[in-house]
Amino acid sequence: MARLNTLLFLVVVALAVVALIDCLLTERSRLQSFPRGAWTVLILLCPVFGPVAWFRAGRAAPTGAPAPLGAPAGASAPATLGPKGPDDDPEFLDRLAEAIRNR
Repeated sequence: MARLNTLLFLVVVALAVVALIDCLLTERSRLQSFPRGAWTVLILLCPVFGPVAWFRAGRAAPTGAPAPLGAPAGASAPATLGPKGPDDDPEFLDRLAEAIRNR
């Protein structure tokens, strides 16, 4: 039983350390919900809930990344850099329709 407790303790400490480092290195513009100081205190005082909350709600997803699974229903889709394929490109579709009409 002591080995299991030691393992769980090390997992919790590792999770808190990783979350704390990620919080401290995250750009200010990507922080959500609370300021960096509040996230730091939450991660340190609640070593299980704090890191989980940080990874779920503390930082914004990078541009172009898929929305997280727990995103609210009304959340807007992430910005895209451009069309993913020819079927998504309105200019391509217009040229294709023009080519079909000219046949």
